[in-house]
Amino acid sequence: MAFREFAWGGDGEGSSYVTHGEVQQYLEDYANEFHLTDNIRFGCLVNNLKVLSDYDGDCRAMKVEKDEIDGEPWPKISLEWTDRTTNQSCQQTFDGVSICNGHYALPSRPPLLGLEGFPGRVIHAVEYDDPNDFAGRTVLCVGARASGGDIAREVGSVANRVYLSDSTCDRREEFGNVIRMPRTRSIGSNGEVHFSNGNGDEWTADDVDVIILCSGYDYSFPFITEGSNLELKSIPSERRVRPLYEQLWHARHPSLSFIGLPHSVVPFPLFEIQSDAVVSQWTSKAGSIPLPPPSERMAAAERDATAGGPALPGRVLDTHYLGSFQWDYCRKLARIGGTYDDSMENFIATNEAMYDRSQMERTGMAPGERDLYRETRFRRLDEQRSFEILYSEIDPSKLTLP
Repeated sequence: MAFREFAWGGDGEGSSYVTHGEVQQYLEDYANEFHLTDNIRFGCLVNNLKVLSDYDGDCRAMKVEKDEIDGEPWPKISLEWTDRTTNQSCQQTFDGVSICNGHYALPSRPPLLGLEGFPGRVIHAVEYDDPNDFAGRTVLCVGARASGGDIAREVGSVANRVYLSDSTCDRREEFGNVIRMPRTRSIGSNGEVHFSNGNGDEWTADDVDVIILCSGYDYSFPFITEGSNLELKSIPSERRVRPLYEQLWHARHPSLSFIGLPHSVVPFPLFEIQSDAVVSQWTSKAGSIPLPPPSERMAAAERDATAGGPALPGRVLDTHYLGSFQWDYCRKLARIGGTYDDSMENFIATNEAMYDRSQMERTGMAPGERDLYRETRFRRLDEQRSFEILYSEIDPSKLTLP
């Protein structure tokens, strides 16, 4: 999780699987260490972003040598915001803007037939907090990736029964009181839940009290409007932003970038490498690789937007999925940013090794088991591009290769 220039954990003195409070403390310590708060305006609500054109005034690029790329400028960008501490409206023009508003705030709700008429409680995973709220209940978790699997295990410790609906599952499987089911197809008029696989097999559960939608989040940019002078498509439920070059730069106007859109990644190291790449283009950093001309960027963005992500067969929802593909993505961006060397490779390769081990430990666990993988403690060995396990409760014979 740590940024390269500010160590955090990995020495075995504390848990390698940290809490949200520890993450917040790390970020605050990082900001204090590098005096970042001196340059941050807190309490500002961005209302509008506008890409300036020749008709809007000064659209000169941030450096003379970038004034024209393939016949097109890198335009300046105007932001309008409200200072909520003073309720004052503000406006300023910037050479470059990075959008870093995350993608774990706006819940994505699947178009599940009959969900509106379900007589029990329906929540999204973003609202989940305490498993004890579901003691003695029968719970359905719709979605079986990271959030769904973790919530099912936690809730299973106190609930009467948990159904974990996994679109990749083709049969009913029981793990104690946690039952893995195929895709949820619909909710009946009496609250019964219908499941089916791709082979025409069907199952029904008529005892569900609570539905937890573990269906991810949508991207949201409420400050980009019809008046933003910007082509950007982000349709709710698609979880796809286009046109983007390397999932980072707006393909037409690379003075606008988007940090942190890829999901299923180790976030902070990826954010840091993305940020280095963005800054390298703003400053023409020595050793960096200039972005290709707009025609090539737009063509690449269209390929990425229609490929359905790096895994095959692709699907629209996985456009920004990386998973095990994140490491080569980081290497590519580090080369673009002029930061790729032996030290960077050590950093990336060590992260990859620890990620793979964690995935092996998680994959080998049944849905109803205790989260033993959270007890594993790692120590980084960057020079060896590896790690040392200082403590683990996982039986090595149960590990599943990724």
